[in-house]
Amino acid sequence: MKDVSHYGPALCVKFHNDYVLAGFGPFIHVYEYRSNTLINRCRVFHNNKVHGISISSEDKILAYGARSVSVVKLEDILKKESLVNLERINSDWITGGEFSFDKSQIYLLTCYNKVLICDLNCEVLSRKSLSGERSILYSGIIKVFGPEKVYVNAGTVMGGVIVWDLFSETKIHNLLGHEGSIFYVNLSDDGRFVASCSDDRSIRLWDLHTGKELSVGWSHTARIWNLKFFDNDTKLISVSEDCTCRIWNIIESPENTAELSISNVYEVHLIKSIWGVDVKEDDMIAVTSGNDGRLKLIDLLQLKRYGDEEMSFSLDYISRQCDIVFRKNESIKGFQGFSFGVIIVTSSGKILQFSDASKQWKLLLTDEKFVSYPIINGIQKQNIAVLSNSKSDILLVKFSRDGADVIGTKEFHVDELSKTNNCLPTEYNDHSFLLALQSPNPRDKFLCLEICLENLNIITKHCFDKPDNFSSSCLTSFQNYILVGARFSTVVIFNLLDDSEEPFTIRRLNPGDTTTSIQLVEDKDEFSVFSVTNRDGYYSFIELTKGHCEHSGSQLSYKVLHSNKMMKGFLEGAFFNSNGEYITYGFKSSLFYLYNETNCYELASEVCGGAHRLWKFNAIDDGHILMYIKASRFHLRKIYNPIVPETLENGIHGREIRDISVCPRTNANTNGTLENGHIFCTASEDTTIKLGCFNSKTGKVQNFWTLRKHVSGLQRCQFINERLLISASAREELFLWELNDKYDNRPYMTIRQTLPTSTDNPDLRIMDFDVKFLSQSGDFILATVYSDSTIKIWFYKEEENKFEMIMQGRYKTCCIFNVAFISLKDQLFVVISPTDGYLVVYNITEYVPFGVDVITGGLLDNKLESSVLDLPAPVSQAQVHQSGIKSLDYAVDPTRSSAVILTGGDDNGLGLSHLELDDTNAVLKISDFIASAASSTITSGMLINGGEEAITTSVDQVIRAWNITAGKLTLADKKRTTVADTGSLDIISNHDDTGFDKTLLTGGVGLSIWRK
Repeated sequence: MKDVSHYGPALCVKFHNDYVLAGFGPFIHVYEYRSNTLINRCRVFHNNKVHGISISSEDKILAYGARSVSVVKLEDILKKESLVNLERINSDWITGGEFSFDKSQIYLLTCYNKVLICDLNCEVLSRKSLSGERSILYSGIIKVFGPEKVYVNAGTVMGGVIVWDLFSETKIHNLLGHEGSIFYVNLSDDGRFVASCSDDRSIRLWDLHTGKELSVGWSHTARIWNLKFFDNDTKLISVSEDCTCRIWNIIESPENTAELSISNVYEVHLIKSIWGVDVKEDDMIAVTSGNDGRLKLIDLLQLKRYGDEEMSFSLDYISRQCDIVFRKNESIKGFQGFSFGVIIVTSSGKILQFSDASKQWKLLLTDEKFVSYPIINGIQKQNIAVLSNSKSDILLVKFSRDGADVIGTKEFHVDELSKTNNCLPTEYNDHSFLLALQSPNPRDKFLCLEICLENLNIITKHCFDKPDNFSSSCLTSFQNYILVGARFSTVVIFNLLDDSEEPFTIRRLNPGDTTTSIQLVEDKDEFSVFSVTNRDGYYSFIELTKGHCEHSGSQLSYKVLHSNKMMKGFLEGAFFNSNGEYITYGFKSSLFYLYNETNCYELASEVCGGAHRLWKFNAIDDGHILMYIKASRFHLRKIYNPIVPETLENGIHGREIRDISVCPRTNANTNGTLENGHIFCTASEDTTIKLGCFNSKTGKVQNFWTLRKHVSGLQRCQFINERLLISASAREELFLWELNDKYDNRPYMTIRQTLPTSTDNPDLRIMDFDVKFLSQSGDFILATVYSDSTIKIWFYKEEENKFEMIMQGRYKTCCIFNVAFISLKDQLFVVISPTDGYLVVYNITEYVPFGVDVITGGLLDNKLESSVLDLPAPVSQAQVHQSGIKSLDYAVDPTRSSAVILTGGDDNGLGLSHLELDDTNAVLKISDFIASAASSTITSGMLINGGEEAITTSVDQVIRAWNITAGKLTLADKKRTTVADTGSLDIISNHDDTGFDKTLLTGGVGLSIWRK
């Protein structure tokens, strides 16, 4: 077996010149951070994880973690796969390490507050300690100021921060004030300040000379793991269990005191814990590493790198600059952003322009018609501003490319409408754009104007009948149709070729309220795909197909490809960026957010006061611009495209992966980037399912979606064929998902059906499930086992899209871990593995309305009426393990007269059993049992090559390969994985020329990919 890639917690991270070095398990990854290129992945330890990295000016790297330490050259790290021959094992746990002043030695701080002085071969030359001090350390750093001036900063478990001099071995200060363990401590480069953080969620700043506590910083909502001084020791950066990175200003006063003041908060990681942080001060870029395996780059000058990121203007300021007089109580009523600047309209009909180039305001014109509820929108690519009022007057203003001149205006009145309460422009074709107008009068038509881009004349008018309770909110066009979003999660489609055709209406697309945006994602001759967002946080992707639909009588039909819910508050819109990532924006409380939904991190935020105000968010050439009114001032916030990549690694889940399943279909066509791509899903303790793709040759993983339908930690997920997946968790949640992967850029997945629960407030966990399909059909039976020993059999009818229970029963009172359908000849058996160590077999052939195909093992529909029957008594059982059986897999022999069953248990044992057909019943026999097949619980096991080999994973982080000959198990190979709490496994066959037959995916606190 050979490891291909690893995704998991990154415990430390360090900048060095143009490189970022990060510790992933026993590996150090080196990235060129400007180009987002992984230069090399080098193993430096055999088993222990890299907890810390220090780099000397001579390009030597000190890596340490647990009891391991190694000094390696940067040039070797950049080129070699392994440097484990340089690893040295210390007798004590190492909490910190640093090079000496002349770089000829290293200092290692142990958990007993002792320092080992070593040469560059890690041989101990001498030991230093603080006499009479017996503290156990949770953290610590060594700060080197000179050849004989070295301070040790020790963060104790319960005794505060101890600062002592290395060479004199004397205590300088014991800084007391934190409640609980000290998780990190740092010393400023000028030697003035000590900063510490703790599980009391505070950061404390100390004066090193006096030992006085200067300030306490409160902002994090969970334990703080790391911090660092930067910007000439005037700022602190901290990272926490709350997945945020926070920036603090150190504000000094003439009285020799200092205060910590929070200045910025960045939400950058998933679910739980950022472990490492570093700052590249030349560029003011920070990098963080977290439990989710992400390496996130943060622009610390996002608000002031170019100098015009934040601007705000009062009407008094605009009045003085333009030399105009505003009326009393005159206010800004609308605005529209363009690449050249902003156009605003006031309550008195003044239309003004702000030039981004000159940063100057000027009055364009005053039109008294637009005193009455003016609305301003625009066609940004064509520099056309569209103004309307409640009396159905329209003004079009076209600007030159640089916005310096008005090159065309057109004003007209819409006679067809009695009033206008919404005006929605959208691009249409190379020669024209569309302008949709709505009246609050239900008797008025819904009007759509096609307008020439060149001369702004009206080309055609379309008058459509409106559906009942129709209130438009957003608009887009495709081919000869317009899609209009409306309240109650409605999308209405009008045909521009036939005004009399009844509009095609999609109602209640999501549970939420107003549709906030519609974007065309993919347009083909046979179908088109759209992204639809909803203010209550839902977004969906729908496929529209042209062709007569018998059910509705329309020429259009639709299908929901994907549906999900954001956890960020109000969702106002979404789009795909140039990297194909789905970007959402909206409001959460008083914040405006811009969020990368594909990879789950915040791109930008702005404290603007919330959604209940006048605002607009527009794209510009080099980023986006947010405009809003707050405290009677007009605010502009530019969000520029980042100067460095957002991430170096996107990571995976923030918590343990409970299950992994690879889609049986190979060669997923996703952006054309993964020729050997396989779609797969991971189910996590964080309640989410991730849909992604991995390359079986390189191990590269690409995430597409994070699905949030479950409300509790996942237990199982499994593809049951090429297009259907089932997931299960607590609260009796079991969802049937449909995969849609025929599209060019990304697959989609949506819920097809939900399994009924036993009560309105269920509290049982579905531990496992298995399915058996009817031959030549999409119908199947489903077995589910529960934490209270219940067993249920269901029948799923594809045409009706419905689950129907056909059998239920109870084993005893213990939890059931696994279940499997096994068909032998014409008999159908259910095999379960409870926590009492038994394998239990039920014959349900006579209790289900189906026969068994003796050749394929599939089910045959006997056309019998189904009813809920009791589960029969077991026909065979055997105690294979001493306690719970955590894993179960089987393989049926070619004659379909027997099956081999592989089990792994809490007792560390691995069992091999045979289920053999005896007349019409089955007999279970234990063929082999290895009592100590692993050093801890065997969590997963799979049979491969027709039951001739097996792969197991266990909590001891070892993957083992077994040969099975004549019913006996023989260990063939074993490899240690860097994934902690290893608990899930899936295996696929390869179809390439690499010499490896199988690809293995193992999950736990991370994900690793292997080839066998």
